[in-house]
Amino acid sequence: MTSRERVLTTLEHREPDRVPGDFGATVDTSITFLAYQNLLRHLGKEHLLRDETEAAYMDLACGVVQVDQEVLEDLGIDCRGLVPSASPGWKGNVGLEGRDLVIRDVFGAKWFRPPGGYYFDQREGGFPLAGLDSLADIEAYPWPDLAGDDLVRGLRDRILALGPEYAVAVGDPVGGIFAAGFRTRGYMRFYLDLGANPALAASLMDKFTDLKIQYWEKVLAEVGDLINVVVFEDDLGQQDRPLISPDMYRRLIKPRHKRLFAFVKERMSDSAYLLLHSDGSIYSLIPDLIEIGVDILNPLQVNAAGMDSKKLKKEFGRDLVFWGGGVDTQGVLSFGTPQQVRDEVKRRIDDLAPGGGFVFSTIHNIQPEVPPANLTAMWQTWQEYGRY
Repeated sequence: MTSRERVLTTLEHREPDRVPGDFGATVDTSITFLAYQNLLRHLGKEHLLRDETEAAYMDLACGVVQVDQEVLEDLGIDCRGLVPSASPGWKGNVGLEGRDLVIRDVFGAKWFRPPGGYYFDQREGGFPLAGLDSLADIEAYPWPDLAGDDLVRGLRDRILALGPEYAVAVGDPVGGIFAAGFRTRGYMRFYLDLGANPALAASLMDKFTDLKIQYWEKVLAEVGDLINVVVFEDDLGQQDRPLISPDMYRRLIKPRHKRLFAFVKERMSDSAYLLLHSDGSIYSLIPDLIEIGVDILNPLQVNAAGMDSKKLKKEFGRDLVFWGGGVDTQGVLSFGTPQQVRDEVKRRIDDLAPGGGFVFSTIHNIQPEVPPANLTAMWQTWQEYGRY
């Protein structure tokens, strides 16, 4: 099978020749800058090393880089991906305030990275809608244009350059309609909005939904025939429970997810599938996600409460493809031995691969402290053990 055939077969809940794999096709299945530099040295690919200011980023705030095609080919990765209006590079976008590095995102939110830090984080003073008081304020805010002509200029050529033999995943720069509330209003404020001023929270999320619809209408009209996986993000879970109650999700978030997903699915090709990234403990929300059209769940965070891989495959494996969950990134991959990594990968393949419906990947982006030897053990075990 070609890589594309392998991925599409498993997305159809059939068994291909082997479990397909992803590394870097989405902003949540890639690798952080420092971990990537360590990996390149381990693989003997020093010619691909870059300075932090020269790297190509999928997500600058999280330090997530784009993986070089040479590495993907050597590892036998089946998926390729991009975000058309990808995260800006370092130069011209990273400033300095005191001792902290500072960037601004697409909404004007400020993100700060202290000396010695790995990531840009938000803090008070960086939330552009913190002073918003009314629905009129939402309308008056200078929202970004995410669907201008620059969005699709050269996009078809960029996707074709990824190679017709690979499955292609495409995402967007907005993030989740739920998560965007926190990054623009601030975490405490937006939680208070959801509970005490739901009309304002709903109106704000409607604006994010509209922006995403405008974006996807433009992208799918231009290159929808080339896309196999449409990628959405919206974190709904924490380690031991959902971030909000299932009832609040169904009242405030689900109707907007449903509108967005329905719009996109009407315009996707017949060979395309909808992926939602939401890590954490979201067991109680999975039936809702299936109901509103989610085809693929990324990841399956196996060490979060209620997210046992064997149980979820049994309960939801006929309706959902699991993309990720191939190894525990919080514990085993970061701090275990290569043998513990091999054992973990075999366990997850045993749980998730039968009948198809599984794309191998880490639970989330590979973090700076992960030993390259553990990554080699992970990919070798996937290649050797993941055959049907």
